[in-house]
Order: sequence, then C-alpha cells, then structure tokens
Amino acid sequence: MTPAYEFCHWLTQTYVGQEMQGNAYLFPTVEALHIMGSVALVASTSILSLRLSGFFLKEIPVSKIAGQFLPWAWLGFACQVITGTLLFMSEATLAYDNVIFQVKMALIVLAGINALVFQQTAYRRVKFWDLSNPPFSAKFAGYASIVIWFAVIAAGRWLNSSVANSPVLPPT
Repeated sequence: MTPAYEFCHWLTQTYVGQEMQGNAYLFPTVEALHIMGSVALVASTSILSLRLSGFFLKEIPVSKIAGQFLPWAWLGFACQVITGTLLFMSEATLAYDNVIFQVKMALIVLAGINALVFQQTAYRRVKFWDLSNPPFSAKFAGYASIVIWFAVIAAGRWLNSSVANSPVLPPT
C-alpha cells in the first residue's frame, strides 16, 4: 500500500468516516448539502460567465455582477469543500483508485486556475470594458468556466453512479 492509500484507509476508519458510512441519514443529508453547494457555485459563476460572454445582462457592469454573485460562488465552494471532504471520508479508499474521482478533482483544479488567470489578467483591466463588450480573454474565461463546472457536475453524477453499489454507502 502506498502512503496515500494508507491515509485514505485511515480516513475511512476515523469516527467521521465511520459515521458517514454507518448512519443511514447522515450520508444523504451531506450529499444533499453538497448538491446545494453545487447549485450556488455553478449558478453564480454561470451568471458571471454568461455576462462575460457578452450575451447576457449587457446593461449591467461586469464588476457589479461579480460583486453580487462571487460571494455566492465562494459560499457554494466552501460548502462543496466541507461536504465533499465528508463524503470523501466515507469512501476514501474507493475514490483513491477511481478515475472519475481523479478527473473530477483535476477539473476543479482547472476551474481554479481558470479563475485565477482571469482575476490576474482580464479582470484587472475591467474598468476599461466594464460596460462594453468584454475582451476575448474574459469571454474565453467565461466560456471555459461554464464548460469546466458543468463537467465537474457531470463527473460528480457519474462518480455517484459508479459507487452506488458500494458497500460503504448506506442502503437506499
């Protein structure tokens, strides 16, 4: 066993991991909160991304939309991290070797890189294009964000179905 796999095994054996596995109500409740976090994150980032594309809410400054919706994105992301960690703890050893899980995590990293690059490049000059047609780099970041986050959701749903018959999940 690799140290990473041993760590995953240890996680599933912790009190939290065992409760997530054994409590018939805890896993579905945390999963529902995870989905709600997804909704907050993807809806808010999609609204901003659609504005960046130049097809939606053109009359509202990008900076105003960012100010209104990015706090919701951060709230959704925080919810995702907390609930995702709890869900992971219930099945860490299964997720460790699961290609779908690895793809989902890679996509989340890619979404973060996309947001960081956008913040450090195009958004630094937002005052020059706030009410006009966004530059190509902003449009690209917006389109990429939509595609990446929807791919994350698809991977999550696919992941859920790939472990649905797993013995660590509570019976449905």
